[in-house]
Amino acid sequence: MTYLSPPMKRTYSQIGVDERRKIARWRIAGISVDHNAAKLDRHRSTIFREVK
Repeated sequence: MTYLSPPMKRTYSQIGVDERRKIARWRIAGISVDHNAAKLDRHRSTIFREVK
């Protein structure tokens, strides 16, 4: 008999005001979305959703 482990739950944390301010400053400075994501330890799609 094969036992399957329960699916892992994903946890999400919302972007806070401080992170939004950083993203805005870095966008003005011309820093790429990929670099922003790496600095904030977020997925790049999270940053793209924030800047659109």
